[in-house]
Amino acid sequence: MVLRGYDRVQVDQYVTELSEENAALRSALHRLRSETHVAPVAEPPRPTPRDPARYDPETPAEDSFGFRAEKLLRLAEREAAEMRTRATRDAEGVDSAARERAEEQVRAAEQEADEIRSRASQEAARLKKQATHEAARLSHLHTSTKSEIRRLAEVLNAELERPDPAELPEAPEPEGTSESNR
Repeated sequence: MVLRGYDRVQVDQYVTELSEENAALRSALHRLRSETHVAPVAEPPRPTPRDPARYDPETPAEDSFGFRAEKLLRLAEREAAEMRTRATRDAEGVDSAARERAEEQVRAAEQEADEIRSRASQEAARLKKQATHEAARLSHLHTSTKSEIRRLAEVLNAELERPDPAELPEAPEPEGTSESNR
């Protein structure tokens, strides 16, 4: 497994080789000291497993830099996944809210359109009724006008059939009337 340029197996192999070389050098030093009968020099203190400045080949895997780096990477990946999940959830929430708002606006627009259609239909019905009444009134007025014109035509025809007073023979003037009285 390779993580960002770190091949754990390769590093572990290299550390093992260094540990073996270190062990071989220590045993050679120990042999030389025993052959020359020189008092052993005190070994420098070994760093504690938790000291990040020094590497101890006998450090448990859980305390090694590679293990900690891998653990940090996993933690970062987990946090990134959680952030993606939260962002996705938030985006879905925003999308859902936008859809609900759009649906609400569509419903409001449809309701308003229905109200406008209803008012227009009522107005059209009112205007139709008014036009029907006006047409009936005009029809009645037309009929009554025609009747009146017929009556007037009959009166006029009757008057036309009467003899013209100028054409009538002149009747003798009654006595006692003279032209001067006229």
